Amino acid sequence: MHQANGPFSGANPFVDLHLDFPVKFGEYVQGGTPWFSSLAQVEEATGGDRRKAFEMSQFHSDRLHALNQLYPKSEELKRIINLYHGKNKQLFQRRAAEYLEEDEEQSLLPQDLNATLYRVIAKAFFPFVVHEHGREISEKLPRMLFALDRAALDSFIDEIFSSGFIDALQRDCLKIYPKIFDAELPLRPALFLDLIKGEESEIVAGRVSSSDFYSFKDLYKDILEVIGRQLVLVSGINNLLHRGDANSFRTIDGGALSSLQKFSEKTLSDKFKYLDDCWYDFSQHVFNLGLRNAVAHNNVLYNQSTQVITYFPDGGRLDNAQGEDLAFLDFMRLLLISFREMHNLHHVIKSLYYYKFLIYDQRPAHEQS
Repeated sequence: MHQANGPFSGANPFVDLHLDFPVKFGEYVQGGTPWFSSLAQVEEATGGDRRKAFEMSQFHSDRLHALNQLYPKSEELKRIINLYHGKNKQLFQRRAAEYLEEDEEQSLLPQDLNATLYRVIAKAFFPFVVHEHGREISEKLPRMLFALDRAALDSFIDEIFSSGFIDALQRDCLKIYPKIFDAELPLRPALFLDLIKGEESEIVAGRVSSSDFYSFKDLYKDILEVIGRQLVLVSGINNLLHRGDANSFRTIDGGALSSLQKFSEKTLSDKFKYLDDCWYDFSQHVFNLGLRNAVAHNNVLYNQSTQVITYFPDGGRLDNAQGEDLAFLDFMRLLLISFREMHNLHHVIKSLYYYKFLIYDQRPAHEQS
């Protein structure tokens, strides 16, 4: 067998694999492990502040440690979420208390069942989300609701609950959460990108070890579809704020939508047009609708060796449509940011449930819409 003269001759590409950081191809540099390389990237992002870079890297390590603890319990989490919609509410509270490592079970009142559900979600998914964003919505929205005309708000509450819309939407949100743990490994390096870039989407010069785009493409599509339905709630509240009626939309191109039902039938891109001066600050640029449409119509190609996705927003693969490239790591970043948006919007659902349980349902029947 031929004995190498050094660690690597350079005849073959060097790849230093790592689960928690983006993998880069290139010339071997002794000591240039993914951890040290990532720390150098963070230091560059902080303008050379080594202390801050180390603190940020430690924050990333803490999230990964939490994932190591939470991932083995992902099947238990799925069972708890399924129990929430089951008939045995006491079993749900018991299993949730065990998951939360609490001695006492909560009551079976609807508001307490709701509170337990969201405490479980908060514990299970805090490594993936930005806590400050959710807290801001949870604190801001109740104040907004109390400032609205009561009769108009109650009419909106009656519409979304009596139709079953919000219950079905909550169920579909809850179906997404456990699937995030299925994508936990390739999401780890995507989480690292929190430290060196914002929410913008661009080709990232890195790879994710042993991961397949086809395993997660439908999850991205499903998240955007749920967000599209969550926008119905956002628009209803926005209409109440600006026009005093959840079904009253602004006029666009000489016409206006007549109801939330009509709004719900619009495409995701069109829905944003009707959110005038919106109370909710969307990160619209992370919604790659061209990619979403390509995935929905199977107009995508994936090169496993380069981990580059080529998608065709305007047509199929057999015509002359221009394809666009996206690195798999950047796709996982899009999936992560979209999940965060869905999670933030889930706080809207949570707040509306609390209003229903604690205020709307407590009024005499003749005072309700």
